[in-house]
Amino acid sequence: MAGSFPGIGSSYRIPTGVDDEPRPENQQIVTDLMGRLVDRVRGAASVLDYLNLLFCLHYLHGASPSRFEVLVARARALRNLDEAAQLLRDVGRTADEDMRGRGVHSSMQEALGRLEPRTARDLRSVMDAVGRLTESVFGLILDEYERQAALGSGEFFTPRSVVRLMTRLTCSEFGPDMPESVYDPHARDGGFLIEASAFCASGEDRLPRGRVPQTYGEARRADTWRLATMNLLLHGVSPSLDLKRTVPWQGDSERTSPKTFDIVLTNPPFNMSDPGREERHEGQWAYGAPPVDNDNFAWVQHCLARLSRRGRAGIIMPNKAGNSGHKADRIIRSNLVERGCVEGVIGLPAQLFTGTAVPVSVWILRHPDDRCDSTLFLDARDMGVKNGSRRLLSASDVEVLLETYHAHKDVGGNSPHRGVRGVPGAMVTREELRRSNYSLNPLDHVERRNDRGNDLADALASAWQRLSDAEEHLHAVQGVVTRTPLVGDRGGQPFRSSQSAPMADLGSLCEIQAGPSYSKLGKKQRSANGLVPVVFPRHLKDRRISDEADERVTHETARRLGNFELRNNDIVCVRSGAIDQPALVREQQHGWLMSPNVIRLRVTERHAGRVLPEYLFHYLCLDESVAWMRDRAAATAAPSLRSASLGSLRIPLPDLAEQQEVVAALDCLDELDRAHLSTAASARRTRIALAVALLGSYAHSSPNTPAHH
Repeated sequence: MAGSFPGIGSSYRIPTGVDDEPRPENQQIVTDLMGRLVDRVRGAASVLDYLNLLFCLHYLHGASPSRFEVLVARARALRNLDEAAQLLRDVGRTADEDMRGRGVHSSMQEALGRLEPRTARDLRSVMDAVGRLTESVFGLILDEYERQAALGSGEFFTPRSVVRLMTRLTCSEFGPDMPESVYDPHARDGGFLIEASAFCASGEDRLPRGRVPQTYGEARRADTWRLATMNLLLHGVSPSLDLKRTVPWQGDSERTSPKTFDIVLTNPPFNMSDPGREERHEGQWAYGAPPVDNDNFAWVQHCLARLSRRGRAGIIMPNKAGNSGHKADRIIRSNLVERGCVEGVIGLPAQLFTGTAVPVSVWILRHPDDRCDSTLFLDARDMGVKNGSRRLLSASDVEVLLETYHAHKDVGGNSPHRGVRGVPGAMVTREELRRSNYSLNPLDHVERRNDRGNDLADALASAWQRLSDAEEHLHAVQGVVTRTPLVGDRGGQPFRSSQSAPMADLGSLCEIQAGPSYSKLGKKQRSANGLVPVVFPRHLKDRRISDEADERVTHETARRLGNFELRNNDIVCVRSGAIDQPALVREQQHGWLMSPNVIRLRVTERHAGRVLPEYLFHYLCLDESVAWMRDRAAATAAPSLRSASLGSLRIPLPDLAEQQEVVAALDCLDELDRAHLSTAASARRTRIALAVALLGSYAHSSPNTPAHH
């Protein structure tokens, strides 16, 4: 008799993933079990009762081999049908007892008691066949269960290749630390929890890490809850799985402070009917209320609501949700995009799922506090191979998609339209998404060109041109640097006379204005259709205000809040939140509005001829100045930098000529820094374009030509 499967028994605490392709001999055993033995063992009972027998036997074989061997020995000694009926009840009872011993309530004994085998030999054949299995084939039996059960309400299981793709896309973002918690709000067979636990349990060297993430899932059918629980136990995952009768946003957890998770993965039951006009009034919707009769974006928002700040979510969505013209759907998509929540969308091949032919995509989402500035779209519709009425993605297909996804991301949003090894893709900016009516359907963004040679040539020519332009700009900046005092000669350390310069309080030089209150500029006042951008702390990046302008108000609101307008050369500091270097308002940002979370510094007219705002800005960017501001902010009950505290900062004030010299030198090095970064980024993009042109042609020139040996 074979021993327990990997991940069970002594290895119970080390989760194992699901093999994509079980061994042929095990596949044959499952095929035999689903042949003539089905009718010979079930009698008048349902096919599902027979499948429950297979699940119980397979579970006991892996989770409790000693008990399984006792049951098989009894099967070999059966003399009549009465003994066979008692054995079936004992199989159910043994499975129930084992799962209860692991903290899981189960009720298999009743289901197995309904079976009516024709002969004792038929039952013995089933138990002997299960005993010959040498690996977990729970997934194969689930596939058959899914086909035989004809489950309604969209209750189909997720292909293991898709589970693996989504798990690795989300979990790999955490690097060596790995996520600490995983959640599936519609767990089906538990596949996402199993795969995420297995991926996080081992390092790149395949050695155990010594810890696994906490897992939690919810199921909404008693039968799938039982199957998922056994599946989790078989793969060494703690079965923290609740049976819920309602959708999660109707529960108490959504109205209190819900627990958050580093990873959220799910394949929810989505709707394909056109949403009606009626608006949904119940629930709390951070991105807009979904239509009453369509829950697609309710699931999306629930997943985001349960994400930790560093979290990632993967959710399967119908393609139709990506470009639905319904007003509510569009508003939600616009808010998802503007808040930087949509990292990537992958269009999957048709007919991957047994229960639906609806074309679907994988959406990779992130917490709005860890926003992204562009969205990657991949079109994988042509991948995979046909297998009967279904299409299958192989392990190599998954690897190609992962390579392509990471290759696009590594170039910072400026990759060519085709990814490595021929997967079509496009990195789309927020502005481009606005012009597309916030479409999140890959087909609206990825170009599918037949002339690959011209496509690659154009991409490479464009990359070379961008590199040449960046190098030319860098050369020009370097010329300016050589002619700028204090930096051009690079001779020694130009200590200034600031130690003997007069000192002044910042508040005596500037008008210090905190942002408007939340009652004046809260969520209600902001509008996706507004035209005036609002600056929040997250927009302060690298001593500049970013141009993403994802928070806006109408002109009417801006006029009403005119006291909080920003002007050229104003200095913007973080008021509440993580205190970092301030930013200087540029000319093109004149007229933008402050948010409640920032403070504005503006040199008063009386001191306009005495102090340069750029000089003050560079002084406030010093590490010691930032540390001073952080210290003052931390001194309050709720960390916040107050205007009075900021105004007490002492500033050395040399004469205007010396200020101008300091500003020119530091501005010059800032521009040199940006020019070097731009040139390096262009070089990386050119290298990728050249590699695709040189190496990608080998893979695509003759895909059916056999390899030479």
